[in-house]
Amino acid sequence: MTSTILQPGAGVRGGGKPLEICVFCGAGRSNSQVIVDMARATGRLIGQRGHRLIYGGGGSGLMGEVAWAASETGATIRGIIPRFLYERERAIAAPAQETHLTDSLHRRKEHMLRGADAFIALPGGYGTLDEILEVISATYLGMSEKPLVIVNAEGVWDGFISLVETLRRFELISLAGQSMFHSVASPEEAVSLVERLTVPAT
Repeated sequence: MTSTILQPGAGVRGGGKPLEICVFCGAGRSNSQVIVDMARATGRLIGQRGHRLIYGGGGSGLMGEVAWAASETGATIRGIIPRFLYERERAIAAPAQETHLTDSLHRRKEHMLRGADAFIALPGGYGTLDEILEVISATYLGMSEKPLVIVNAEGVWDGFISLVETLRRFELISLAGQSMFHSVASPEEAVSLVERLTVPAT
């Protein structure tokens, strides 16, 4: 992994017109080629459209697919990773990036929420679900207005979307919860939507 290391507390937000798009996705490699291809397409589109990638900093699984594809199309990449994961995964090849080390998973999410202009969520595991809920909770509580777009590849997020609808039906979350995130079918739709919904940093 070729990286410029930033210690905890260093800034992670850049300026300029390109969007800082944070992508949440799994560190494992899916057995679905459709999902793998969508991960690569997401990274590729971020680079082709001149945006910057923020992600979990690793080179494995879907995260690696997104990062390598973004790198191949010229995107600037910022990886945010807890120190213990960095030490565990540093032997796994990842594209050149600015790496920000944090002291915990919680701090990683804090930096992602602060540094990104928008969020795209691809299929993933517990960590991805945790990150999605962190953004939704911040939006729900009025702490963030940054868009979150879920790419529902292969119906991975059908159950989650159904759960949200169930919680709304029982009035455990307000009707406003329907606008906490957007669900689309493809990376192309996701990137286009965040471009429409987001005002870039200046």
